[in-house]
Amino acid sequence: MIIQNPSAFYLLFGALLILLLHFLRSRERRREVSALSLWEGLPGDPQSKAARLRQHIDPLLLLQLGVLLALAFALTQPLLRIPQRSISRLAIVIDGSASMRSKTNNGASRYQEAVEEAVAALDRYPADETIIIQFSEHPRLLAHLDESSELESILRSSSPTWYGDGTAEGLLTMFGSAGGIGQFDRIVVLSDQTLMGLPPQTEMILFDEGDNVGITAFSVRQNTADPGVSTFVEILNATEGFVNTQIRISDGENQTTLALMLPPSAVDQYTIHFPNSRGSVFTATLDYPDDLDGDNKRYFALDRPIDVRVFWIGERNRYLTAALWASVPVTEVGDIASADLVIVNQRQVPSIEQGVVLLIQSAMDRVLTLGELREAGDIVVRSPNHSLLRSVDAANFRFRQISEAQFEVPVETLLETDGFPVLAEYSDPQRRLVVLMADLMNTNLPVTVDFPILMRNLVNELVRIPAELSFQSPEVGEFISLQGRGIVRSLTDAQDQPVPYSKPLLTVSPQEPGIYTLTTDRGAFAITVNSPASETVFKGTSQLIPGYTEVKRSERLYPLWPILVGIAVLLLLIETYLYIGLNGPLRRST
Repeated sequence: MIIQNPSAFYLLFGALLILLLHFLRSRERRREVSALSLWEGLPGDPQSKAARLRQHIDPLLLLQLGVLLALAFALTQPLLRIPQRSISRLAIVIDGSASMRSKTNNGASRYQEAVEEAVAALDRYPADETIIIQFSEHPRLLAHLDESSELESILRSSSPTWYGDGTAEGLLTMFGSAGGIGQFDRIVVLSDQTLMGLPPQTEMILFDEGDNVGITAFSVRQNTADPGVSTFVEILNATEGFVNTQIRISDGENQTTLALMLPPSAVDQYTIHFPNSRGSVFTATLDYPDDLDGDNKRYFALDRPIDVRVFWIGERNRYLTAALWASVPVTEVGDIASADLVIVNQRQVPSIEQGVVLLIQSAMDRVLTLGELREAGDIVVRSPNHSLLRSVDAANFRFRQISEAQFEVPVETLLETDGFPVLAEYSDPQRRLVVLMADLMNTNLPVTVDFPILMRNLVNELVRIPAELSFQSPEVGEFISLQGRGIVRSLTDAQDQPVPYSKPLLTVSPQEPGIYTLTTDRGAFAITVNSPASETVFKGTSQLIPGYTEVKRSERLYPLWPILVGIAVLLLLIETYLYIGLNGPLRRST
């Protein structure tokens, strides 16, 4: 309690005057009696002095002293300290970058621990207004100043992003949208990196639990002289010990593996040759269980279409098209020179001197002449180890009729019936011919599970259009241009779900790593997006950074004099009532 005018206590000396007047006032009262002789000779009042003193202290005296006391305290202008329920404004800044996905020793992620600490901060600093900022390379407001009722629910329902770390400058800009950072009495920052340049009312809590080994760079280059590709991989071992692991490079069909021994707290780079690869989209996977899985896999796509460009000669067969689509996207082209695969269905064609050609009961000049039709018996596998028959069970194939063939070039028979070729192959340095000696509609191939596998084997061995040199793969949060690949028709993610993009600008900013498919009028292209390499490196220590200004809980000074004046008035009213009752007409009549 605060007394602003202590000199008013001198009014309490007035109590002496009240007491003096009270005791001087006679307590004897004149009363009319029939005769005084009745009292003659009676002894005096036997009451003790204490009893006489108590007789002089009556309720009216106490009420008068109470009124004096209440008025004296009121004139001192007392103020009562009442702690305020909250501070004025609180800001919770929780790091939502990809590294906050790292697991800690108790099995929870850094982000989950930061959420629990943020909830505790809400109890520690109850505020009239609170904002919550999810901080990353692309910060956003989780809760505005007017959303103070569901703060805990908002925190617990949030999740970390795949974005990179934010900067102190970006955080200050974010605070500018809320009136400026100086408007907040307390700022609680929960992160795995130290932010410098924040005001003194900032409390920073850091998290660094969890070991990590991750891929920080991955690129692929198509070999110009030799077949296949060469890959470049950079790996960071952020632990304090040696790590025995392996790296796997896959193009979706084939893969190559390299065993590694990574030194502690070091970055190693490797060049891995992949001679049997014919793919366009590649994945590098680090086989090491650590506390952050997001950087154990990175993607890369060569700058060329991922779809197979098919040129048809003859009637199109929907079953064959479906079998091709089961492996890769297929685009029909009208120019044989731009085709990856030429399909000739029941036609006589001139000799095709380069490329890959699938002949279905068709003849080609200087290569193949068709003879008479004959009934087909059981299928016999002549080349079980051929790449076209990999994982194919030819025993399921049934043929009603086949055409007898006269080859003018040496071929390798893969399947035959009754000594006649059913499936054969011819190849030279410029071309590859695959010959099927039956009409598809006179076989059971369209309804077997092995036919799509056969077509997949054919597609996987296509020699694709050479890719331009490109060593960059975008990261989450970057703006990617969709221009230069034709008229955009769709953009989908790895689950074939549509991905929104800016149609006026033809740009997209993916929010998750993975392989995206861009479909245009010129074919399908793969866009690979990786988690930020910077998130593999963890900074900070788990401690409370000292030096911030302690926030003192604000207090309210409540004036007590109105209450005291009210008490004095009430006592005066009670005294008046009692006085009238003791000395008024009602008392005299008795």
